[in-house]
Amino acid sequence: MRRWILPFTVIILLLSISPVWAGGWSVTTLDELPEHVITGEPLEIGFVVRQHGTHTLEDLNPIVVATHAESDEQIEAEAEEDTPGHYTVELTFPTDGLWNWTISAFGPDQPMPALTVFDAGDVTMMDSESDEDMPALCSERGAALFVAKGCASCHQHADAGFDEYASVNEGPQLTTYEGDPDFLREWIADPVSVKPQTNMPALNLSEDEIEALILFLNADEAVMPANFCAEPE
Repeated sequence: MRRWILPFTVIILLLSISPVWAGGWSVTTLDELPEHVITGEPLEIGFVVRQHGTHTLEDLNPIVVATHAESDEQIEAEAEEDTPGHYTVELTFPTDGLWNWTISAFGPDQPMPALTVFDAGDVTMMDSESDEDMPALCSERGAALFVAKGCASCHQHADAGFDEYASVNEGPQLTTYEGDPDFLREWIADPVSVKPQTNMPALNLSEDEIEALILFLNADEAVMPANFCAEPE
């Protein structure tokens, strides 16, 4: 009887392994955070997929699914590989409002930051924020970038709005983390130059994206240079 205990235990353990580990996992990184999304206007989204967060994957057929938060209306599109390891997809949203969306490329679906889609007649509402609102808006942008760039796939952060079970927890928990802004600028821009043995890749982030992430991580308006968080041209 005992000779069956070990094999049975192994089978149980294998069946209980998370799909993340059973099928492998990846991190999807958007080229840019989608902004100013208008109903009826095509939105092109570019991204890369890295197996285990490091190795860029080619020859995939990623599927993007977006669901309206209130009506459950759904749109779906298949991304195309335009250059080796880089994918683009075009989405056209038929209805304004909040849309939740995911990218299915390799391993479990990766949630992306929700998109607020505006009706064409409400375009002026997108540019109505005042200067005093800018720090909060930049922090919110940092939270969205934390998800869009794939940080939330490896690191948990309670304020990222990312399901903790969707993270593989490869990196440290960052909810209570605070770091020196100068160190973070170097680290986020080029992790290997700071720690050669790290598995964290360089994501080719712009300066304003890095500053928004620092503001989000430190939750401190003091790290933000004046008016840095202007929308990229």
